Amino acid sequence: MGESIDLRNLEREAYRAQWSDGLIDIYLGLSLLWLGVMWTWVNEFSGLAGILPAIFVTPMLAVHRRFVEARIGHVEWRPARIGWERRSQVLLLVAGVGLFGVTIGALIISRNGGGHAVGPGILAWILAALCLGLSVLLVARRMLLYGVVLLIGGVAVELADAEPGWPMLACGVAATITGLVMLRRFVERHPVIRTP
Repeated sequence: MGESIDLRNLEREAYRAQWSDGLIDIYLGLSLLWLGVMWTWVNEFSGLAGILPAIFVTPMLAVHRRFVEARIGHVEWRPARIGWERRSQVLLLVAGVGLFGVTIGALIISRNGGGHAVGPGILAWILAALCLGLSVLLVARRMLLYGVVLLIGGVAVELADAEPGWPMLACGVAATITGLVMLRRFVERHPVIRTP
């Protein structure tokens, strides 16, 4: 009985395990693929591309919760963790919507000949910043890697003066594949809990 249990560390590990199923990565990857396709090949509707991923956030989170709870159970977080998570989510949502809205507006105005030209890499850089926020919120370092892919992709489309969707396509493929691998591992490690 000489060992002491660090409950904060245990909670941190449980929180990290909650987001290790790969579903958020698959959702992010498919959303980026959708955005990439719209911004690369369907330019006339590209400003509306973010609506579909936004609509599916809530259903995706509900599916994620049911999927994870069926395998690792339900965890009651400390009030401090719940407060931190809520503040982080609100901050990330406000920052994401604001930055994304400004970027989309600037790109649409730029494409229609009004105002100053906006570089094609800005959208990828904004999404890279959001990946940084997700890495902190979800305690998931892999989100940093997605951010790096978007950052480098943004630089590449700036230098090539290419369509802004290419970095999203590249990161979308990477995130989807990563998510599928993680999902398979999660299912193998955590079979469904059967209650008698």
